[in-house]
Amino acid sequence: MKKIYIQPTTEIYETQASSLMAGSPKITEDAHVDMSGESKEAYADDACSRGGNFFDDVFQVLLLFIMMTATLCVHAQNATTVEPADAPEDGKKHAMTIYFSNETQVSYSLEDLEHVTYLPGIGMKVYLKNATTSVDYLFSQMTKIVYVMDVNNANANAKAFSMTDFPEAYRLEYPHLNNNVSATGTVDNCQVIVKRTQDYGITYSLEWDNAKIANRWTCYELHAGNSMSTTDRNDDFKADPEVAVSSTLNDYKGSGFSRGHLCPSADRLCSVEQNKQTFFLTNMQPQYQSHNGGLWSRLETEVRDYATNDSKTQSHCDTLYIVKAATITDKVTINDTEVDGVYAERCNGRLLVPKYFYMALLHYNKETDTYQALAFWTDHIDTNQSVAYLGDYAITIDELERRTGIDFFCNLPDEIEDAVEATINLDFWHLTTTP
Repeated sequence: MKKIYIQPTTEIYETQASSLMAGSPKITEDAHVDMSGESKEAYADDACSRGGNFFDDVFQVLLLFIMMTATLCVHAQNATTVEPADAPEDGKKHAMTIYFSNETQVSYSLEDLEHVTYLPGIGMKVYLKNATTSVDYLFSQMTKIVYVMDVNNANANAKAFSMTDFPEAYRLEYPHLNNNVSATGTVDNCQVIVKRTQDYGITYSLEWDNAKIANRWTCYELHAGNSMSTTDRNDDFKADPEVAVSSTLNDYKGSGFSRGHLCPSADRLCSVEQNKQTFFLTNMQPQYQSHNGGLWSRLETEVRDYATNDSKTQSHCDTLYIVKAATITDKVTINDTEVDGVYAERCNGRLLVPKYFYMALLHYNKETDTYQALAFWTDHIDTNQSVAYLGDYAITIDELERRTGIDFFCNLPDEIEDAVEATINLDFWHLTTTP
C-alpha cells in the first residue's frame, strides 16, 4: 500500500548531534504537543505499579532532565531547540521517520508503535509495543519528522496534493484545497498562504484566488496557547506581498465597503506580530459596515467564547478549528435553488462583493476525544440584522458544503467527519432559534 508522507514545517536549527538516550521511565500520554501547539502537562506513572524501584526511577528522571538541559545549554549560543510544528496528538495514528542532523534516520511503522509522547521544548519519547521503557530523542538532534497519513481518510488533502508543496494542509482546520491551487502563485491560479510567528506558530492560513482577486477561505485555531490578550489592535491594513495579485488599499478607498476581517484582529492579540498579520488584505472581504460591525461581529465574539469560555458549550474546548469565508462564485445553491453568489456591482469596479458570509467550526474535547461541528450562514446585506437568536443562522457542515462546494474538515477520519458534519446539536452550543 502506498504511504503518503507529510513534512510538518519545522524551526529546527543545525546543531551537533549528541548520543540518543534510551531506557527512561515511562511517562503517560498526557505529555505532548498537540496540533494546536498547546503544551500539556506531563505526569509520571507510579513506579510501584510497574514493580520498579521508586528511587531508581526518580534518579533516571533527574538524569534525563540534566542531560537534556546540558544539551540545550551547549547549543544555546548558536541554536534554538523547538519541537516540530503541529506534531500529531497520538503516535498510534501516525507512523513516522525521524531525520537527524548527522544525516542518519530511523523509521517506525504503525505496527511498531504503542504511542508517542512529546515533551514541549525538549524532545519526544517513542513507546514500542510490548516495551516497558521508551526510546528518547532530543529535538535539537532532529532536522525533520515525516509522518504517515491515515490511509482510511479518503478525502484528505494528502490524497490529492503534494504535502511537500503544502506541508500544513493536513491540519484539521484546513478545507480541501482547490483543484486550481499551485505552490507558486501566478495570475491564473490559487495560492495557499500561511502566516506564522516564531513564538506562537501559525497565525492563520488562507487560500487566495489570484484570478478573482479574492479570498476563498481563511482557517485557523483557537486554544489556550494563543488566546491570551497582551497587545492592542494594530490597524496596519496592507497589501499582501506573498500573492501574485493582491487587493490593495485603493481597491477599498471611497468604495463604501469595509475591509472585513476573516481571521479577526481580536482573535490574535497574543503578540504584536500576529495581530499585524491579520491586517493583510488577503485576510479581508469587502463588507457592508452594518454587517461587519453588526451580525458578523456578534458571531465572531460567539466563536471566541466557544474556545475560551466553558459555559458557552456543554463541554470544555481544547481546540476550536475555524474556517471563515464568503461566497466568490457566480452561483450558489440554497435549498435546491440556484441563486447569485456575488453582487453584480464590484467594489471600486475591481473586487468581488459576496452575497453571503459563513463560518465553519469544529470543537474538540481531548478528555472525551469527541468533536462537535457547526456552521453559520449570513446574508451580506446593507442593513442591521437581528442577533437575538443566533441559532437562526446555524446550518450543518453538510449543508454548508452543498452551498459552497467546499469540503470542510476533510482531514478528519472519515467516520468522525461523516458523523459530526451531518447534524447540529444546538443545545451543545447553547443556541436558540426564533420562537
